[in-house]
Amino acid sequence: MSLSGLFVRNVIAPLWALKEGTPYLKHLKSLEGVKTRPIEKIRDEQLQRLRKLLVHSDLNTDFYSERFSTAIYKPENITWEQFTHIPLLTKDDIRSNKRRMVARNIPSDLLIPVKTSGSTGVSLDFFIDEDSSQWKRAVTITYDRWAGWDIGERVGAIWGNPDNKINWRMYLRNLLLTRYEYLDTLKMDEKEMLRYHKVLQKKPPNILFGHAHSLFLFARFIQQKGLSGITPRGIISTCMVLHNFERATIEKVFGCRVTNRYGCEEVSLIACECSEGKMHLNCDTLFVEFIRDGKPVKPGEAGAIVVTDLTNYGMPFIRYKVGDVGIPSGGTCTCGCTYPVMESLEGRVADYVVTPDGNYISGISLTENFAMHLPGVKQMQIVQEKIDFLLFRIVRGDLFSEETVEDINKLVSERFGDRMMHQIEYVDFIQSESSGKYRFCISKLPNPFS
Repeated sequence: MSLSGLFVRNVIAPLWALKEGTPYLKHLKSLEGVKTRPIEKIRDEQLQRLRKLLVHSDLNTDFYSERFSTAIYKPENITWEQFTHIPLLTKDDIRSNKRRMVARNIPSDLLIPVKTSGSTGVSLDFFIDEDSSQWKRAVTITYDRWAGWDIGERVGAIWGNPDNKINWRMYLRNLLLTRYEYLDTLKMDEKEMLRYHKVLQKKPPNILFGHAHSLFLFARFIQQKGLSGITPRGIISTCMVLHNFERATIEKVFGCRVTNRYGCEEVSLIACECSEGKMHLNCDTLFVEFIRDGKPVKPGEAGAIVVTDLTNYGMPFIRYKVGDVGIPSGGTCTCGCTYPVMESLEGRVADYVVTPDGNYISGISLTENFAMHLPGVKQMQIVQEKIDFLLFRIVRGDLFSEETVEDINKLVSERFGDRMMHQIEYVDFIQSESSGKYRFCISKLPNPFS
């Protein structure tokens, strides 16, 4: 660690936490070594925490009191099997019952309002209590360390809507404590990326952090311009599915490993990749399920990701359908972490394409196939308008030709069948969402995992 990083970690961070009255450093200390415990002990602890959360939710929220009123089980001694009978919590449930989900015994000044970016079409408003926020902060740091970062080290953040520009307090906090150098993903033109490259050369980051696709775009820009001089210790890719071709480019350009991470704004970090490349589920603050047709899926099968936040007492999220699809693994990992493994993240529910023959194709596998076979395409987005119609938005690269169009036609026929029609729309760029995320594949059909 650099001298400046050590100073921030050992002096500024503790003083800042004392000034704020935030216990995240204490939480961080308590998390040391917990990820190597026997899985049986971890599950038992989760169950005890779950029972406590359910009792609290039953006593202090109108929404869960009503939801539990007809149950044959008691929250204080619920079993894992009984837990699976609690109805899933949807985004519509939250929008319709926000106030009824807020706990009466949590002071309003300890509730933090959060609004999601609305990447699936409609944003979501909810609350996280202050202590839950501090637990999430501490847990995230434990996984950041897997990538080679620790408190005090400089971060190159490729991120939308940087919070260091909100006010002078946030600017000062970033300058002295968090030390992020931002590239706003909503402004990733050539001029801005050149400026950012120069900034990172002057202020070398310990890690690069950002949306998967934005990291890829910056890496490809550096590659195409023949630039160099950016050598972080590690890279954290988050918020989006990281495709193999993106990982390969990012690692080649920056000369270090990418740590893939998965989470959402509602519950924070859900899973993180270890040194062995396995995606471990976060058992420190969450209980994660994979559900299809109302039942847990078997290892190797795709299911809707359902999470229970074990720390948010202010507005409990119990069996919440995140809106993504993943595949759990039945195996263990040699890295030393005993937490369960997710085999792969298949993307958002809305990223699935349905063929006229009724087959479901995940956006991640779809984009992998098309991206690897179309070198003339600089950027692409696939939109399913109808069961038998796809719209391809394409930003043409230097190698784009009539042969590229023929390749697209051939791939459509191979992947979706002869009954699938399509149209190509040429655009100068594909707009990222307000959060800075970029969606490869969008389906406007009914949810196949509802």
